[in-house]
Amino acid sequence: MDLHCTTCGEPWDAYHLRHDVIYETSLSHTEAKNWTQSSPSVRLLPRYREKFREIGFEFGNSVLNVVRCPACPKGARPDPDKATLKAGIVEILGDDEDAIIDAMEDCGV
Repeated sequence: MDLHCTTCGEPWDAYHLRHDVIYETSLSHTEAKNWTQSSPSVRLLPRYREKFREIGFEFGNSVLNVVRCPACPKGARPDPDKATLKAGIVEILGDDEDAIIDAMEDCGV
């Protein structure tokens, strides 16, 4: 299932965001593998957020909430309505990533 960037609308595969994108960062293979096995709340600690920023990703409160991505034009800003909706979905559904994916897909965000 695809999730869309809040800023540019680029589709990103949910599986890729949950399991693969971490390997595109400068983390070692071991660190990246540990990240994939960590809880959703640990996946966006400041150290990981910085590694994602280095490759062009910014996330809300979940790696499933793509706020900016490598495809975003310089200076582009997130759509405020989509940002609010996506943040609400993540807040309500917490760590239930499957439910987050379904809700975002149902809402078209």
